This record gives sequence, structure tokens and C-alpha cells, in this order.
Amino acid sequence: MEYRGVCDIGLERTINQDAVFMAARGEIGLFCVADGMGGHSHGERASREVTDSMAGWWKEFQETSFDCDFSRMIYSLNQMLERANRNIWRMSGGKEVSGTTAVVLFIYRGRYGILSAGDSRIYRYDRTQMRQMTVDEVWENQTNLCVSNRVKRQHPNRGKLVNAIGIAEDVRITSSTDEAHPGMIFMLCSDGVYKMCPERVIGKYLKKCRRGPLDAVLHSLLKKIYDAGARDNISAVLVRI
Repeated sequence: MEYRGVCDIGLERTINQDAVFMAARGEIGLFCVADGMGGHSHGERASREVTDSMAGWWKEFQETSFDCDFSRMIYSLNQMLERANRNIWRMSGGKEVSGTTAVVLFIYRGRYGILSAGDSRIYRYDRTQMRQMTVDEVWENQTNLCVSNRVKRQHPNRGKLVNAIGIAEDVRITSSTDEAHPGMIFMLCSDGVYKMCPERVIGKYLKKCRRGPLDAVLHSLLKKIYDAGARDNISAVLVRI
């Protein structure tokens, strides 16, 4: 398993509210991108709470503690994100909005699990196809909306987050699992990446990861985003199994 990541301030922000965690040993790896909510108080503190929680979980991780049961590991990660949510909520005292999105990839001996909250993304490139593995939790993607696509495109709430870690006492964590195969490529990223880089272009970069060095691909991706204006913080993690 190989991995590389970047967490960059971009061209227009004065602080970096993103945070990244990456760790692996053998056939086991844990990766996270957290994007502190821009325009709200202490976004950088919220994202750091998530990645610090990841670091603590990884430090204590022992397969035997879970009887080598992958589903129990995923459940434990879910609980850890819920605890991080409560910690961030308490830090703000419920008076100020302080939150972060988060995407988590856990790889364990031929399986992988994805956990997410908010609109950071995970893409998977497998053989010849790229697929977005997470759903952006924004206003227009809510399943209970009874409005036309035209109204969605023009509505002032378009793009507004409807779920994130730390913005309420309880949080909804979405999770999924599947088999992991040699040659699979994953990219975790904040919206500062995909809003500056069309999905078809992201697919081309992930295709290059099949054989090329991840550092070179990440450098080219970062340059592309800077050339486009880099209006937000930029965080991306590439993982090759």
C-alpha cells in the first residue's frame, strides 16, 4: 500500500482550516481529510479534533482487540467520529457554529470501509472507471425535496451543507464497505480540490496513479488547482493498494 497527501492553504484564504491524517502498516491503513467550515468560528480547531481523534484511534489499534472483525472496526471508527462531534459541540458551547466535514478510508486485509459527513469526497478508480464513493450532503441532494432541478439550480440554499461534524449535538455518519483489490486507487479530498478541478480531469489524474509515482500526480494536481485560482484550502490524499 502506497499513499501521499497534501494539505495546502491555497491562494485566497488567510488560514488553513483543513486537516489530514495518513497512516499504514502492511495491509492496514487509515486515512482522513477534514475540512473546517469556512466562515465559522474555529473551523481549524474542529478539523484538527477529527484528525487528532484518528491519530489516537490508530495509535491504540490492535486487531485482536476486535477479534480481527472488520465490521467491529468500522463501528468503532463511527463511534469515534460521534465522540469528536460531541467534543466540538461542547467546545462551541452550542452558541457558535463550529464544525468540519470528514471523509475516512479504512483498509483492512482485502476490505475497505468509508465513513463520511458533509461534502468532502472519496473517489475510487478501479481498472478503467472512476466512481465518487460519497454523496455531498448539501441542500439540493436531500431526498425529501419536492422541487424541480431548475429550482434547485437557482435556489439560494444550493451548495449549503446540511450535515457536518460539530454543528449539532448529534451527527449522522454515512458508512459503506466493500472488497479491496490490488491496483485500486482512492482519493480523499476537500471541496477545494473538486470545485477547482472538473471530475473528468480528476479521473485522468487517478488513471496516472496506476503506474506513475503518486508524488508526481499530486504535484500536477496541485498545480492544476493553483492555475485555476485555488480559492479555498486544498487537501487531498492518494492511496494505491
